[in-house]
Amino acid sequence: MDTPKKIDLMLSSGPERGPVYETDPIQIMRIRLQPGEALPYHKANSNVLLVPLNGTLKFEEEAGAEHIVERGEALQVAFQTPMLVSNAGQDLLTFLVLKTPHPKVMGSEG
Repeated sequence: MDTPKKIDLMLSSGPERGPVYETDPIQIMRIRLQPGEALPYHKANSNVLLVPLNGTLKFEEEAGAEHIVERGEALQVAFQTPMLVSNAGQDLLTFLVLKTPHPKVMGSEG
C-alpha cells in the first residue's frame, strides 16, 4: 500500500499554468490569470471540473452563454466543449482544472 503523499499545488510559485498532479485516471492543473487575462479559446480535452481557489472565473460557451464561478463553487465541463475561460475580477484568479480521465487516455493530450 502506498503511503500518503503531499502535493504542492504551487499556488504562488512556478509557471502561471501547468500540471501539479498526474496519473492515468486524472490530471490536475493549476492556473493563475491576471485581471482581464484569458486562456486561448479551446475545446475541453477531457471531462473537466473548474475549481476557483480565489478570484472570479468567467466561462463563455460557444453559443454566447456566460457562467461566473467563484471560490466555493465549481463548473463541470464535458469533453470537447468549446470554451473561453477568463479572469472577470479585479484580483488574481487562481483555479484548479481537474481532468478525468487524463487527456492522454482520451487520446487528446494538451
